[in-house]
Amino acid sequence: MYEKIAHITDLHLDEEYPLKNGVLARKRFDNIVKDIEDKKITRVVCTGDIGENKGISYFFEQLKTKTLSITLGNHDMFSEISKHYNKGADYDSEKLYSSTIKEYFKFIYLDSSEGVIDKKQLLWLEKELISAKPIIIFVHHPIIGLNLKVDEIGKLKNREDIISLLEDSLNEITIFCGHYHIESTLIHKNITQHITPAVSYQIEKNLNTIEINTSVFGYRIIEIDQNNTSSKIQLLRDAD
Repeated sequence: MYEKIAHITDLHLDEEYPLKNGVLARKRFDNIVKDIEDKKITRVVCTGDIGENKGISYFFEQLKTKTLSITLGNHDMFSEISKHYNKGADYDSEKLYSSTIKEYFKFIYLDSSEGVIDKKQLLWLEKELISAKPIIIFVHHPIIGLNLKVDEIGKLKNREDIISLLEDSLNEITIFCGHYHIESTLIHKNITQHITPAVSYQIEKNLNTIEINTSVFGYRIIEIDQNNTSSKIQLLRDAD
């Protein structure tokens, strides 16, 4: 088994805030799609904050030739995204969450769109973590906290509950997430967490303030084989 995945996150297509700060979110997304094409990557995972209005249909149109998996972010609405993508759709709770078992790894996709992993999903996750294979989790919000202002104001409300479940697992667990518009890698016991830079704009790693950086944008390239998961950040500049 060998897989190469483009992990994209926090696109914010057609939203007012990026535009007010001089960020042409669609153009940055287009540049990343081209880079993914140039690298012949056919699988894309998006961990949320796709965008608003016509930006949503634009997103799906641009990636229609890719094998696409999605988790919802706090800017995403289940009612809108599920018109285009409904794998793992729970229409009662209006969440998207699912799992896929591959030859050497298990993939779990969580829905943190309400800033919390709800009780129904937690019970599901507890069962899904019983696995003979190493686990790779995609989710919008980071699960392991950081000592930053962005973590203080945007953290997952019940992350301690999720960390407890993950710590109790006998597996090595790798998390790929977004939400904070930064690059970060943290290791906690059996858990390795990678935060991927945003497609739209970045947030500086400050303790006391929120300061945005519009000069770079990017995504993560994940490579998975039988014995190993590795990744690297691909940063782009001057799309606007």
